[in-house]
Amino acid sequence: MEIAVTYGSEKVNLSIPDSNLAGIIAPKKMKAKQDTLAELNQVLDNPHGPTLRELAKSRSVCVLVEDHTRDEPHWELVSSIIPRLVDANRVQFIITTGSHEVKHPANLEIVNLIQRVAEDSRLSDYDIAIHDCYAEDLVQLGKTTRGTPVIVNNKAIGHDVYVSISDMKAHYFAGYSNVVKNFLPGVCGFDTIEANHSMALNPQSTFGIHPYHPSKDRRDNPLADDMREGMEIIVGKGTVFVLAVITDGGRLLWADAGKREPVTAGGMEFLDESASFTVTPTSRIIVSPGGYPQDKSLYHAQRAIELTKNAVLDGGQILFLAECRDGVAPTEAIENFYNRLTLPLDEVLASISGKYHLYEHKAYKFAELLKRVSKIRMHSNLDKKTIEAVHMEKVSDPQRVIDEWIAEDPNVKILVLDKGNKIAVYAD
Repeated sequence: MEIAVTYGSEKVNLSIPDSNLAGIIAPKKMKAKQDTLAELNQVLDNPHGPTLRELAKSRSVCVLVEDHTRDEPHWELVSSIIPRLVDANRVQFIITTGSHEVKHPANLEIVNLIQRVAEDSRLSDYDIAIHDCYAEDLVQLGKTTRGTPVIVNNKAIGHDVYVSISDMKAHYFAGYSNVVKNFLPGVCGFDTIEANHSMALNPQSTFGIHPYHPSKDRRDNPLADDMREGMEIIVGKGTVFVLAVITDGGRLLWADAGKREPVTAGGMEFLDESASFTVTPTSRIIVSPGGYPQDKSLYHAQRAIELTKNAVLDGGQILFLAECRDGVAPTEAIENFYNRLTLPLDEVLASISGKYHLYEHKAYKFAELLKRVSKIRMHSNLDKKTIEAVHMEKVSDPQRVIDEWIAEDPNVKILVLDKGNKIAVYAD
């Protein structure tokens, strides 16, 4: 069988005999909305609770817009929100980078499109900022019950209404990407993000579990609950209005708007139906994060490994297809993620037993998986030395790996997992 797997901006074509193919796992084929802007306007006109126009009138509004790492339809999202804010006293837009790169060209493009829509809509009093977690003028508002200091962008404080534009998907330690992540880590300082993300080492901090989940037995995620509490401290007496979407390559699959809990719970139900899978683990799996920007770096691509690792048996092998055109990681993450992972694996695991440093959880989780499987073979733009330094094997021809697997065991079963950054895989 011929299979086209996403890789960078292209596809990698693979051939696997039907007798060896255990299955192809990818987000279920869902019919995209024909007119994205019309669909967004429809849910905004019929929200859970008051309309955004009603909430914003004569109020101070803060709009949280996700950064360039999301392949969501930014133009349509912003174009649906801004005309509903023309009666606000003042509007503050913040690009919620968290600890991501601030001055990335694509972030500047988002700023420009917000400005164009604001001017076309005749929005009079507004400001646009890109969050910087290292800025000197951040403000501490207190601590969560788990001890996380809530240090926040001063432009995100004291508003009457907070509008969170959220592209939802499974998240390997926060449960799901959703409204709370636009607040923490979105507009928080480095120390806040580091304290919160230290909880990623807790086994309960994993995908499919979140305090807003509609099922009561799937709410105990300490990291996600800490994010929720941080959001509530930031918002104070303000009101949160959510525009939540689920997309596939920029195409809109689902949208809802209004109060944060019913909207978010509805998105989780949709994701559980369309992008969650229970599989019988196999000894050989092929994983793709889903192309650019999901595989822009090893740092970003690793999410796919975490979300799909339940599909591989102990001692198995993974063929990992991730272009990584931007290298191993953002500059700020190289030391505690990539460089840490170059140590012997037992040292990686032991080195994180003391004080946690941001990004170490990624090295820890990668090391755990590398010790559990026999080999991860990676097809990537990264060079051989860079890949081998972190205990993987570089391959230039993915098809040759498949052929070798079948030559070693003619009955081998191979499971293909595409768009791994947007699925959640559970073992049966």
